[in-house]
Order: sequence, then structure tokens, then C-alpha cells
Amino acid sequence: MPRVLLLAALAALLGVPGAAANGDPASDVLITQQVFIPFAAPISKSAEEELTKTIEAANERGYTIRVAVIVFSGDLGTAVSLWRHPQAYSKFLGSELAFVYTNRLLISMPAGFGIYRGRRPVAKEQRVLARVRARRTPTELTESTTAAVRALAASEGIELPTISAGGSEWRDRAIIAAAGALLLVILFVPRRWLRRGRGDVR
Repeated sequence: MPRVLLLAALAALLGVPGAAANGDPASDVLITQQVFIPFAAPISKSAEEELTKTIEAANERGYTIRVAVIVFSGDLGTAVSLWRHPQAYSKFLGSELAFVYTNRLLISMPAGFGIYRGRRPVAKEQRVLARVRARRTPTELTESTTAAVRALAASEGIELPTISAGGSEWRDRAIIAAAGALLLVILFVPRRWLRRGRGDVR
């Protein structure tokens, strides 16, 4: 019996680090990256690409910002009590990142936006965000987040380039169309050449 209890205690101890690591998924990602987008959220590739490139452009132009898109309550991990409270979550997440990052942190949820910047005031940013509507579906929320980043940068006189949404989708369609055309050539053109050849022999 004591051996069973000892093994159970060891298993519990081994499980603690994994649980802690998954406590707040956004904090794990934003330590090294500029944007957190939930892995399992049904977000269109074009919307995700547009947001990522917009954030990259903002940082390249001197508007330092990191962003977390929170689509569902499950995206908060153990901080689920902060669901529907984007401003409170921005402070919570900002404090978790404080040892590596202390600049602008934007949170988007279907309930709205939150902005945190350490001890610096964010009243100006909150006024800007109040004019941007956070939409509800995953893809629409991601597009709203892109609009929010652009509006925040513009409030500091930084104009971000327009990202061509759906560029990769158009490229994929073009490749498929080209492959289809090539297949038609392979299937039908040789037959026509053969028919012409036979006609010439006659």
C-alpha cells in the first residue's frame, strides 16, 4: 500500500510542470512571438495571414505591439474567469510577460478589446479601440483585430501598408487551374496530332 501511494505522489509531481505550462497558452507563445492565434480556431488562412503581416509591419515601422486573439473561453487556459473581460486579461497577460516584454499588448475577444502597456497610461489607446467593433465569429474577430492594430498605429501617425488578403488562396487557385490546363493538353493535344499525322499519310 505505501508503495502505491508513493507512485501516485510521484505521478502527481511529474504532472505539475505540464499543467503549469498549459495554464495560459497565449503567454507561452507571446514570450517569443508577436501574435497568438488559437491553434484550433476555425479562422480563414487569409484573415490569419493579414493579421500576422500587419503586426509585422507595425513593429518594423516602430509601433511595437504584440497581440492575442481570444476566440473561445478555452483559449484562456486556467485564466478562464477573465473571459469577456479583455482589459482585465490584458493586465493579467501583461504581468506574465513582464520579464521579457513590457510594451503594447492588445487583446481581442468577441466582447471587445483590451490594451496594456505596463505602468504607462493607455487612455488614448482605449479611445481608439472604442471606435473599432470587435466582431464575433473567429474569422471576423481576426479581421477586427487587424483593423484595431491599423487604427492604433494610425493614432501615432504610422500608416501601415494594405495587406492583400486572400493572396495565397488566389495563388492556390491559379496553380490548380494551370495543372488542369496541362492535363487537358496531355490528354487531347497528342490525339489531334496523331489524327493529323494519319491524314497526311493518306
